[in-house]
Formats: sequence, C-alpha cells, structure tokens
Amino acid sequence: MKIISHRGASGYAPENTLKAFRLAVEMGSRDFEFDVHRTKDGILVVHHDFSLKATAGKDIRIADLTYAELRQFNVAAYFKHDKAPQRVPRLEEVIDVIGPGAGWLNFEVKNDANVYPGIEEKLLAFLRSKPGLFEKALVSSFDQGTLKRFRERCPQLKLAYLGHNLSAILLLPALKLARAVGAVNFHLAMRIAFRLNVSRIKKAGLRVCVYTVNTRKDALRLQKMGVDGIFTNYPDILGKWELKG
Repeated sequence: MKIISHRGASGYAPENTLKAFRLAVEMGSRDFEFDVHRTKDGILVVHHDFSLKATAGKDIRIADLTYAELRQFNVAAYFKHDKAPQRVPRLEEVIDVIGPGAGWLNFEVKNDANVYPGIEEKLLAFLRSKPGLFEKALVSSFDQGTLKRFRERCPQLKLAYLGHNLSAILLLPALKLARAVGAVNFHLAMRIAFRLNVSRIKKAGLRVCVYTVNTRKDALRLQKMGVDGIFTNYPDILGKWELKG
C-alpha cells in the first residue's frame, strides 16, 4: 500500500509549500500528491484552492495574479504550528525537491469549468521536459472535461478519476465515467471507502487510493481491506514494518 504524502507533509508544515515537501522527503516519502494551478502569466504553480483566502487570508484568485504578484503572499499565515512565511511554489521547484527520489507523483489539476484554458498542453509539455517524469506521473482532476482533454491529447498518460461528493448509489455511474477516460486509478473519500465499494472499484480494473487518512487505525483498516494507497497529511503514519502489501 502506498503512503502518499498529501500536499507534502502537510500535517507538520504548511500544505503545498517547499517546506512541506522537503520535510516529506526527509521522512522517507516516495509517493506524493499536490495541486496544480496556472498564474495569469502562464506559470504552473502548486496550491490547493483557486484563491488565497484559506492560506494567506486574501480572497484573490491565482488566475488573476502574475507569478511575481503571487509570490508576495504568505501562504503559511494560518498554519497553527509554524508561522514562518512560505510562498506558493512553482511546479518546477516542487519537482526539483521531490522528483529525484520519487516513485509516484499525483498531479491533481484544478481546472473547474476550464478556468485555465490550455493547462493540459502546458502540463504535458512539462512532464515531457524532464527525463523519467512522465513515467512517474499520474494526473487526476475533479473536472471530467479536463480528464477528457488530457486523454485526447495523450493516450499514454495515466489518469485517475477523482470522486467528488460521491455516495454508494453514485459509485457505479462514477465508474462508467472513469472507464470513459481510460483511468487506471480511482480516488475515493474515506467516508465511503467501505469494503464493498473498494471491491467494486477493483473488479472494474481500477486501483483504489483513499483520501484523506490521518490516523494509524484507519490506515491499518484500509490496508487490510486491500486499498492500493492512502493520501495522508502525516507521511510517518505507519512504521516501515507495516507497509508491506
């Protein structure tokens, strides 16, 4: 089971910052998840929300800022454990930190309603620009149109269907959507990660990763259930002796 650092070691450092990713690497992480946006001047950056409200206290959208403007904001302003200023990193900076030792990288593209037209081509060019990066990459998105555009532009790219507000009743239609874009992974919220649902996804030929798992008890339960990976804010959630399988 993969232990996937969710936005870096985001339980210990401000999420999606270089500090969080460096800490995850120090803790031995090889599998990572992070969120990709694009600035007004076309720079790919890593941040969770479309705006800076939750991290910097400013209700300003990344799409409306140049990268130079974006760098002026402290996105650690509301992190309770560490108030040292942190900036929104460029995607390239994040990969420089985690890429060399990484085994698996989940690029979650935030592109609801195609707010970043052309981000698919931009990310694909980036993935092909560094040796070995494309092979490590898996792209996910809550936006079905974004997944379709990635598939149309690159049949070889590994995709993950990212379930949003799913219920057990909606799982089967979601599986059809996942198959329609040729996804290889299905990422499921922990609240509906029941044995039956996990079994259904696996029977459909998809690997199952569950988000967000922040207790050892839940991690061990899901491992016994046979999930392929868990997204966690605490990369040290399980000891090395518990990671087999």
